[in-house]
Amino acid sequence: MVGGGHRGLPQPLRQLRQAHPRAARELPAGDLLQLGPHVWRVITTGGHSPEHACLCCPDLKLLIAGDQVLPRISSNVSVFATEPQANPLKEWYESLDKLARELPADVLVLPSHNEPFYGLHERLGSLRAGQDRALERLRQSLTGGSQRIVDVFPALFHRAIGEQDGQQLSLATGEAVACMNYLIAESAVGCTVDRNGVAWHELKS
Repeated sequence: MVGGGHRGLPQPLRQLRQAHPRAARELPAGDLLQLGPHVWRVITTGGHSPEHACLCCPDLKLLIAGDQVLPRISSNVSVFATEPQANPLKEWYESLDKLARELPADVLVLPSHNEPFYGLHERLGSLRAGQDRALERLRQSLTGGSQRIVDVFPALFHRAIGEQDGQQLSLATGEAVACMNYLIAESAVGCTVDRNGVAWHELKS
């Protein structure tokens, strides 16, 4: 299956997805698929979903990128309740590097959203730079003291996220936790849980 399924999706998103097929073929990294007259190579990536599969055809200079590389928006990189300590943002960064290493700059990228585009390496660099800026805004927001995940929404997304928008709140929470888990793994941020079970995050000195 090109792309990948999300583990622990919030209910609004689960309703948009079809049931898993009764049988599926695994697509290991580096596997070669004969599709018509052309051979396609499997490149697996992480961060957006586990074992996301991109397909590259060197003869056609085409990359079926799925959700991994999008021309206008960044992929959702979230932590879900089933794996609260996961670090998908680290996997996403590693996948950007992997695609830049393994693919030429002149492939035509076929994403799952928006229009096909050229300029893969430039887009990979832009995505990385955008995420770097978001992490820096998150660090800056913590200079004023400990904060909960919901407190850092304005820093990460440039706006508050209301509780009345359940789907946006779920997506924002998953992405914010992913950013925080990344900084915790980098030993830049610490986390303490109060007696009410609320997690507070603070910069490490």
